[in-house]
Amino acid sequence: MQGYIGALQTRSVMRAPFVDFDDLAEFEALCSSTAMRYSHLIERVVDSHMKNVAVSKFEWSKRDEMLMGVAEFPELCEQGLAVLLRLTHKRGLRFLLGLNNTIVTAVTVACRTYCDVHRDSMIRDFNQSDARSVSLTANYVRDVKYHMYRAMLLTLGNIESDPNSMLNLLHRECFAVMKHPDSHDKVYIPRHRVREYALALACITHARLGCGADGEPLAGQCLQEDTLRLIFVFIDFH
Repeated sequence: MQGYIGALQTRSVMRAPFVDFDDLAEFEALCSSTAMRYSHLIERVVDSHMKNVAVSKFEWSKRDEMLMGVAEFPELCEQGLAVLLRLTHKRGLRFLLGLNNTIVTAVTVACRTYCDVHRDSMIRDFNQSDARSVSLTANYVRDVKYHMYRAMLLTLGNIESDPNSMLNLLHRECFAVMKHPDSHDKVYIPRHRVREYALALACITHARLGCGADGEPLAGQCLQEDTLRLIFVFIDFH
């Protein structure tokens, strides 16, 4: 499944939108809340399919389609996009459409695969009783939701360990990286603030701007050219 998700992500790669997140904490909080809201959406959609009943014996209901491993989830195409829009402050519609389409494909494959594994026993139940009376156990529905939820998480990916994930693309687009010269710890800076930091650094090194209230030069004016160059080397602007 993870390899399949990676293939989907590779085909779905596109330019992530530039979002002016306040800081890394806001980005991580939005990632977590987006995954949680999408999981709740999956749960609601699956539950609604379980309650669906065909109007005639010649028509398959959505529940029947899940039983047979041919389920589709068109609700996720519209409602899933609404969930994802919060992640980017409603920016990057094309990027989010691609991400949502990948998620919908992944969770659909996860559901169909799980149901297909149990198809023989389901067909046996169909043959031995009225198809309308066949129901899924609570454990079965729980497992279907779990595999769909896991497929959704794999599609979103991880910003640290999965460089090809959609979340990683969004993270790289919106954050610059600065490494501590000694510990080499990474500090993520919102890209929309990099210019502000660079301007502030330039100001404190300027003879006319880098002065305190008493008119004395600030410490920034004592920085040598090689020191300034070293500071900028540790900031990844790209």
